[in-house]
Amino acid sequence: MANAPAQTDWVLVRRMMQTAIDFCEQVETAGYRETDRDATAAVNGQSVTVQDVLASAWTYSETMRYAIIRQRHQADDDLAYVPETARILTAMAAACAELCGAKAGAAEAAGVAGMLAWFETHAGDTLESAIAKRRAER
Repeated sequence: MANAPAQTDWVLVRRMMQTAIDFCEQVETAGYRETDRDATAAVNGQSVTVQDVLASAWTYSETMRYAIIRQRHQADDDLAYVPETARILTAMAAACAELCGAKAGAAEAAGVAGMLAWFETHAGDTLESAIAKRRAER
C-alpha cells in the first residue's frame, strides 16, 4: 500500500481564503471605485494610496505562494504534480473571482446553485463510497 499523503492544514487554508474574502468585501463595502486609487492615508507617517494597498493585497499573496514553494523545495517536499484538491481550490477561486462586481443574477444564470448542491450532496459521498468499496475489496 502506498504511503499516506501528508495532511493539508484545512483550518489554515480556510483562514487564508476567509481573510481574502473579508478584505475584498471590505473594499466593496467601502465603495471603492477606480477613481479612488490615488486616495491616501498616513501609515507610520508615510502617505499610502488605495492602489498601494490593493496592489499589496494581491502581490503579498503571490509572494507568499512563492515563499511556500521555496520552503517546500528546501524541505524536499516538492510537488510531483498539482494535487486534485489544489486544482479544485484554484478553479473555485477563479469562478468566485468572476462574480466580483458581477450584476445581480449572474451566479443564478450560470448555475452556481447546482454546482454547490453537487459539491454539498453528491461529490463527497460518492468519492468516499468509491474509496471505501475499493479498500473493502482488497
